[in-house]
Amino acid sequence: MNSTPQKSSLPLKTDCIGKCHRLKGYCGGCGRTSDEIFDWIILSDQEKQAILGTPREDANNP
Repeated sequence: MNSTPQKSSLPLKTDCIGKCHRLKGYCGGCGRTSDEIFDWIILSDQEKQAILGTPREDANNP
C-alpha cells in the first residue's frame, strides 16, 4: 500500500497576510468580506480567483 500523497493540484491560496481585523465590512489585512473569508474552503477555484481578482478598497484608509 502506497501512502505517498498525490499532488494533483495545489489549493488556491488566499491573499491573507495574517493581520485580520474587520473595518467597514472588509478585513483590513486582505480586503475580503467576512462572507468571502468564511466561505473560502467551500468555494471553487474559479470563485476564489474571481474574489482575488476583484479590486478592493483599502480598509485602512477611510
